[in-house]
This record gives sequence, structure tokens and C-alpha cells, in this order.
Amino acid sequence: MRLFVAITPPRAVLLEVRAAVDALKRGNTPGVNALLRWTRPETWHITVAFYGEVSEDKAADLVDRLGRVAARTTPMELSLAGAGRFGPRALWFGVQGQCDRLGRLAESAGAAARRCHIRVEDRPYRPHLTLARVNGVPRGVTQDDQTGPLDLAPIVDRLRAFRSPGWLAGEVELFTVAEVADAPPAANGVNGAHSANGGPYKRYERVAHWPLTGR
Repeated sequence: MRLFVAITPPRAVLLEVRAAVDALKRGNTPGVNALLRWTRPETWHITVAFYGEVSEDKAADLVDRLGRVAARTTPMELSLAGAGRFGPRALWFGVQGQCDRLGRLAESAGAAARRCHIRVEDRPYRPHLTLARVNGVPRGVTQDDQTGPLDLAPIVDRLRAFRSPGWLAGEVELFTVAEVADAPPAANGVNGAHSANGGPYKRYERVAHWPLTGR
């Protein structure tokens, strides 16, 4: 199974995100509706750690260790603010607030995986909420590349002033990722599926969650 750990913003924050995205879609920015594959509101989250494919026995060990990580982690004040991109591939909102605590949580979640002999990527942690991915980006293009099928710079500029309400993040969640052939109608919940413009879509299913109870 493919697993990742995340923090889900509260509904009030997600409604603000949706309003900003809907306003952008109604605008005249070239390529917004033709070349961007928008993530569905049901899947919006802040990734803490992505583990990829994990065997069931290692997953059981990981769940136990992540519970201990959560018990040592203090709740944190967060908000979504600003916009950016990963090269020509993806568009996102940034995270502000007590990101030092969020970074330590990400480090601990990665360390827990390594103790379970699960490989995790060793790269700087950049908390964000992914809004869209760009169709037609060839394989091999890196985050440092700036050119692609769609110029994301004007879109980032339009979203840069975004600020969400703040919230106290007091829970961390473990999700599994499954690919399904046909996307269902959009749901009102938070954790569901995002479409790929008529193709397979990814469904996120929560398999565990823990309150952050550290002091």
C-alpha cells in the first residue's frame, strides 16, 4: 500500500481555498482551465511525510511509531498564505505559522519510517497545499526547470496575496492512496478523490489518526 502522513486544514480554511480557486477559474488567465489538472477539495491536505509503497508488516510497525511521534508533538498554529510552484509541474499555496514545529514533526515522521526500514526521500521539507498539476510536462523535468506547457508565473502572481484564517493543528493522519478508474461526483467531505480530467483518479483513505498531545 502507498502511504503518506498529512494534516488536513479545517473546513473554514478549505472554503477559503475553494473560493480563491473558483475565482481564478472564472478569470481570463490563459491555460488555467485547459492545462491545469486541479486537485479536488476532498483531497486538500498538507503532506507531512510521503512513504510510497509500504508492506503490511512494516505499515503496522509504522502506525505504532507514528502514534508515539504524535504523543510527543505539540499542537501548532498554522495558516495558508502565498502561492508558489514546483518548476513547471505544480501550483500550490504555502504554509505559515509555527512551521518550526511542523518541520520537526516531518523529521520525526521520517525517522519513524527509517526505523521501520522504509525508505524516505532526503530533501528539504517545504510544507504546502497542492492546488493543481500541469498537463503535458515531460518526464525528467525537475523543479529547477522554469519552462513548460504553461507559464505558471502569472497564476502564482494572482494567488500570491491569498491568506487563510489561522487554525490550531491538533491532529495528524495517515492515508493510503488507491487509483480508481472512474471518478465519482465531487463529495462534500474533505478526504476523497481528485480527478485526472477523465482518467484514473486517486482516492485517499484515512487508515489512522492521532491527536498531537505533546507539551
